[in-house]
Amino acid sequence: MGNLKKFAATVTLGALLIGGTSPTYAASLTEKQKKVQEQRQKNSSEQSKANSSIQSREQAISKEQQEINKLDAELQDVINDVAQKKAEIRATEEKIQKLQEQIKKYEAKMKAQEELMKDRMATMQKNGGSSVNWAEFIFGSKNFSDLITRMITAGTIQENDQQIFEEYEATKEKLAKAQAELKAERDSLVKQKEELEKRQKELDQKMKERAAKIKKLEAEKVKFESKLMSLKEMEDTLKAQEKAIQAEIEAQRRAEEEARRAAAAAAAKKQQSANSSNSGSSASTSTPVASAPASGGMFQRPASGRLSQGWGKASGANGYSFHNGLDIAGPVGTPIYAAQTGTVLRAGWGGAYGNHVMIAHVINGQVWTTVYAHMSSVSVKAGQRVSQGQNLGGMGSTGNSTGSHLHFEIHRGGYSYSSSSAGSTVNPASFF
Repeated sequence: MGNLKKFAATVTLGALLIGGTSPTYAASLTEKQKKVQEQRQKNSSEQSKANSSIQSREQAISKEQQEINKLDAELQDVINDVAQKKAEIRATEEKIQKLQEQIKKYEAKMKAQEELMKDRMATMQKNGGSSVNWAEFIFGSKNFSDLITRMITAGTIQENDQQIFEEYEATKEKLAKAQAELKAERDSLVKQKEELEKRQKELDQKMKERAAKIKKLEAEKVKFESKLMSLKEMEDTLKAQEKAIQAEIEAQRRAEEEARRAAAAAAAKKQQSANSSNSGSSASTSTPVASAPASGGMFQRPASGRLSQGWGKASGANGYSFHNGLDIAGPVGTPIYAAQTGTVLRAGWGGAYGNHVMIAHVINGQVWTTVYAHMSSVSVKAGQRVSQGQNLGGMGSTGNSTGSHLHFEIHRGGYSYSSSSAGSTVNPASFF
């Protein structure tokens, strides 16, 4: 009987153990599991909120960066315009100075001519000019110039003196033209200075706005990349541009002279060879001359890679509503080549372009400018003449760039940037 009781107790305990837990213990375990699950859900919710906050802040930073990029593009437009206007004013002032010097020369020449004509008229009066009413000519004239005109009209000037008086009239006409041109240039200068003052104020205001935005971002410890080509850099670019154009024209002139001399020497050598050859010899066979491979267009493609953005209207998300060039994407260091022979006007770091090269070209009398931007390295320098296909450096992502690529522009004429219109740029794809 005792053994039976022991067996029953063992079975009961085993059943309890096999059944899991007692009702009280089971309830306690379920409560713990519930709390763990709630904690997990809470952690997951907080992590989700944190991720959402990070994404939201990243979007805000991106938006702030885009706003700065847009402001920088607008600023670059104004900086370029101010630099252009300053260059125009300098050119006008130089023209005015030249006109003033020219006018002084004309006035001095007229004075000398007047003295000569006075002597001739005195001689004319002394040598038989009694039939001429000199008092009427002299006192009826408004000035000396009018006196000469009246005398020429009346035919009182002798034939051998006619040239002297005609030269005087020609000088007077040139003087009047120069004086009229001087007045027009002075009026133009006044307007140019007014426009410059207006744009300068706009530039100052936008620079203050930019400084305030950047200060705010710095206070929030937001990292941003935004560099502008300064007004001085832009002015230096314009000056270098004129210098490079003149250098390119001179280089072409020298190359043409050398080609003519070489052709003349070759022709002379050929003639000499023909003269020394026997008249009865068989006709000589000519060696074919290999011609340079055709580029297929005025400019060659400056780099290999994928076209990531074309020339034309843009969304404005990156700070510009018009994309002035072609973007060719490729690995960092991809070789970049000169699209056409020309003279380097700028090479190095500058503004949103980062490392970049600008080249002035003169093709059939037309000036062109090509721009190669965001380069990782630059292998040429300002003032250097480069040939079509010559290496300029490597592709990169310097300046305002989101990835390794070449930003390539072609300008008809000199360089002139605009973030909202084509400006002086043309679609490079149509020239390859």
